Amino acid sequence: MAGLPSATPRYPVRLVASRTGLSPHVLRAWERRYGVVNPTRSEGGQRLYSDLDIERLLRLRRLAERGHSIGRIGTLGVSELVELEKATPDLSPTPAPAQGDGARAASESAAHVVASALLAIRRLDGGELQALLERSAMTLGVPVLLDRVLTPLLERVGHGWSEGRVSVAQEHLASAVVRRVLGWVVRLYQPSGAAPRIVVATPSHYAHELGGLMVAASAAAEGWSVTYLGPDLPAAELVAATEQTGARVVAISAVHQPPEGDLLGSVRDARARLPREVTLVVGGAAALERRGEIEASGGRVMESLAEFRALLPRLTVPDELVGERQ
Repeated sequence: MAGLPSATPRYPVRLVASRTGLSPHVLRAWERRYGVVNPTRSEGGQRLYSDLDIERLLRLRRLAERGHSIGRIGTLGVSELVELEKATPDLSPTPAPAQGDGARAASESAAHVVASALLAIRRLDGGELQALLERSAMTLGVPVLLDRVLTPLLERVGHGWSEGRVSVAQEHLASAVVRRVLGWVVRLYQPSGAAPRIVVATPSHYAHELGGLMVAASAAAEGWSVTYLGPDLPAAELVAATEQTGARVVAISAVHQPPEGDLLGSVRDARARLPREVTLVVGGAAALERRGEIEASGGRVMESLAEFRALLPRLTVPDELVGERQ
């Protein structure tokens, strides 16, 4: 009878992500929060995994997809995971994708999560909705959660509310749960050591904060230390917080344009007060409408969270953080 897979560390994180279907974001979260595997470090600081690690991660992923909590099964041995997998039926409506179809699999899984989330919202089942979204963050990764689950989910809820198909109570429940989940993501990914800092807020009179929370979650998952200051923050307070924390990036979210809101004035005020080396990022539908004026005033307008995530590594990430994220 064949023994367990080799425990010799040899595989870098990108190869492990390819073989297991788990993104580097998910791998890092499972390791930090649940200790599911304990990769060693090469002399250059690169995380290295063994065949045994890959075996565990594959089984954990399949069991998570079948509804098991990683927090409950993350410490089980491979033999225990094998038995649990045998005892847990695979109720997936579609066959598992072939290796290399990770993007398609993530898209299909995200669509299923959105459909399930809408059902939970209609039932006003906040507990199920929160568990579903948190599980998605751990199995699909934060970028997929934000881009392919929460963004379309919130759009569908918003359209349903405007058309009378979603009640006020259902819309409020969805917003409250999404707010809690995004706060949980920010806390989960906050780095314990040295990391670049970012301050996130919405300007004065801008009360919609979910866009800002999604920015905060994106930055945290990319290894940044996030100071989230919430909605309706005057520019002077934003600048003071930036100076106090030593943040190198300030992110302003402006999803909707309130009648009394002055986004361009807030951007100009903040840019005039901030040190030149601090990058001022502005996002949201209201920002896109005034992109030219904002950029002329010294702000950098982001069209999407994906563009924002792509920008962060170029903003002078410390060497120690680069090593941590490999």
